[in-house]
Amino acid sequence: MNNFWGRFRTLQWKLTLSYTWVTTAVITAVFLIIFLFTASLVGLLIPDMASAFQPILRPVKPQIAQFLTQQPPDLVGLRAWLDSAQQGNEFQVSSENDSSRVRFTDVTFAAVVAPTGQLLALEPGDNLTQPVETLLFAEALPAYERALQGDGDPERLTAVHTETNDIFVAVPVLDDADELLGVFLLVMDLPTTETDLLTANTILGLLPLLLIIVVVAGFTGTIFGFIASRGFSRRLRRLTETAESWSQGDFTAYVQDESGDEIGQLARRLNQMAEQLQNLIHTRSELATLEERNRLARDLHDSVKQQVFATAMQLGAAQTMLDSDPASAKTHLQEAEQLARQAQQELTGLIQELRPAALEGKGLVEALRGYTDDWSRRTAIAVEVKVAGERPLPLQVEQPLFRVAQEALANVARHSGGSRVTVHLAWQAEAVTMTIRDDGHGFDTQATAYGMGLKSMQERLAGVNGRLTIHSTPGQGTQLTATLPLEKL
Repeated sequence: MNNFWGRFRTLQWKLTLSYTWVTTAVITAVFLIIFLFTASLVGLLIPDMASAFQPILRPVKPQIAQFLTQQPPDLVGLRAWLDSAQQGNEFQVSSENDSSRVRFTDVTFAAVVAPTGQLLALEPGDNLTQPVETLLFAEALPAYERALQGDGDPERLTAVHTETNDIFVAVPVLDDADELLGVFLLVMDLPTTETDLLTANTILGLLPLLLIIVVVAGFTGTIFGFIASRGFSRRLRRLTETAESWSQGDFTAYVQDESGDEIGQLARRLNQMAEQLQNLIHTRSELATLEERNRLARDLHDSVKQQVFATAMQLGAAQTMLDSDPASAKTHLQEAEQLARQAQQELTGLIQELRPAALEGKGLVEALRGYTDDWSRRTAIAVEVKVAGERPLPLQVEQPLFRVAQEALANVARHSGGSRVTVHLAWQAEAVTMTIRDDGHGFDTQATAYGMGLKSMQERLAGVNGRLTIHSTPGQGTQLTATLPLEKL
């Protein structure tokens, strides 16, 4: 279950769901805006729609006039025409050539009124003695009176009942001399108002349509978001895989992304950084190799070379005195043998320094004990190794500490003149500390410049965020402390 929900925390699904949410929200908002705009527009257009009926109803004028211009007026024919035009709740208007018809639905009644206000024809209904005013709503009365006066303005001859939404239209019928023959009246209902559109039933009726729109939009947004985000996710995954290779020291891996967007630019800059790091590591490796060679050359020059030279001098002297003074020649030969033995010890020590602790197949403590035992036998200087709170350390940490111990012991053998050395390894909660103390003659740390060996130890420790401190007093020996913070390893 955790794995199922965990996948939705990935960037691909976050982008996918964001596409889904945005698409659904936008489509829903657009639907609601269109719905509300349409409802408002219908409410605003109802008065204009009422006046627009005037030109549509124009064909009724000649049809009514043909009955009223007769002497006497043909009221039977007028009523028959109105009865044929009014069918149920519809009223049909035919054009003059009868080639097209217009139907008005939801018609309440249609009537023809004489200039005197008397009902001449009424559909539906047959009570022609009732006053016309009883058939009309209050808002229609002014328009009706203007029609009886022969007003021809369409906007002044229409009215709308604000509560029932009934539309009233009055059409004056004139003769050739523009004398009023009568007035045609039409009242109908227009239910599609803003109020009706916003009723609860209407909104509930639209909910299924809105639900379908949301589902379709959400599905479309999900598919599109999944396809669009998959490319981003794949490119970021390549960045992550390359970064893992870099974290393991492989800076030959490069991010393959040739796009021109921000991710592509980031990939190219990271590739440049990896190339620069690779060059830097290569340069530092070459410098470290050169430094190690220089140190070995200096050590060989200062120790082994001088001893070999002295051995050669002793052998030369022995060869010269071999015939004339065999006893002196023997003394020179013994001295040469001692020098050769010292040179062998120096070479053994240098070879041991070149062997990292990892080649011993041991941990730091065991490797250090073995090295100090061999060093003590070679130099005749007693060594005591103390350990407190031992815990495993990474090889990249053990090796610098082992190298520092080698260099420190080499300095003790060459310069201290002491007879005893203590090596103390201690693990604390936040750091591991190695202390090397001798009982030699010491030196003034302020007046003495550090040699290559001490600088090499400082650089080794700096590479793993460590530090080196030296305390020494003339006549009281020297203490060297190497500290590595564990939380930064």
